[in-house]
Amino acid sequence: MALQIALWPFGRGGSNDTPIKQRFHAWWNGYDLHAKPRARSTSKKEDDDGAPAPGPDQLELVTGWTGMRREVAEAVWNVGFTVPGGDAYVEELVSGCTLTAAETMLEINIGAGGGARTVIARFGNYVTGYEKEAELAREAFDQAVIHDLDGKLDVKVGPYEDIVIKPRYFRAALLRDALCMVDDKEKLLGKVCDGLKGGEAHLIVTDFLIDPSKDPAALMSWIDGEGRPVYPWTLAELKACLRKQGVTLRTEVDESDRYCEMVTEGWAKYLAAIRGKEVTEEVGQQAMAEAAYWTRRVSALKSGALRYYVIKAVRIG
Repeated sequence: MALQIALWPFGRGGSNDTPIKQRFHAWWNGYDLHAKPRARSTSKKEDDDGAPAPGPDQLELVTGWTGMRREVAEAVWNVGFTVPGGDAYVEELVSGCTLTAAETMLEINIGAGGGARTVIARFGNYVTGYEKEAELAREAFDQAVIHDLDGKLDVKVGPYEDIVIKPRYFRAALLRDALCMVDDKEKLLGKVCDGLKGGEAHLIVTDFLIDPSKDPAALMSWIDGEGRPVYPWTLAELKACLRKQGVTLRTEVDESDRYCEMVTEGWAKYLAAIRGKEVTEEVGQQAMAEAAYWTRRVSALKSGALRYYVIKAVRIG
């Protein structure tokens, strides 16, 4: 299934009589429906210049998370998740962390809490999770209550730059795509590493890293399309920062190709799920904006200018 944007008008409510689901499906697969041109309206509520509605390449994601965006994301990635991977991927990330029911894991960028619930269900441990988006943090807490895990999951809301982490308390820390959103990465990593327990403690980092020598246009498209400030850095800079914190790097894996496959698989399943069902204009618009967001990410990853890495490290002492 092609992950591309076709340049054709996507009408707002009433401006195009082609069903929203059909238009979304056509856009995702990269072909033009040759929809009928919209009639010129005499209503003052309509655009006076008769300009066509913006195509999906012009759609802008809202800054931050709304309930609608979260619902669309969870429909694509599974309940509790706003990024690819799901339960199995999270278990894989933390499988070597020697977590027990008495231990606590720190998670930065907890999202809607699906990953934390997976870890708790698998290992029985506690999780302290930080999330900067109030909508996602609220969902993480609500779902923890629904699944009777609120005694195991503590959700904190606020900017990652300002978090206060209990020193020498956590057996493991997971930073899921968090560092690219933080300007002072060394400060945040310092807090996280200071929070790791004595003995052997584990640090897992997944993040988007850059290669400035490749396709700067694709890289700028990703940066401009994130809908929030991003502060990209390189693998070499990340490794140097980890060394400063006294942690030992165990593995560094470029999972860019796998990540792109997970994105495509998630959207393919979403399209299959909505086939034959009614999709409202509001949901369709949000789905198209969300798909455009992921299109930019995949394009940057495929260009080589952006890479997705999984870093696993330990701190002993």
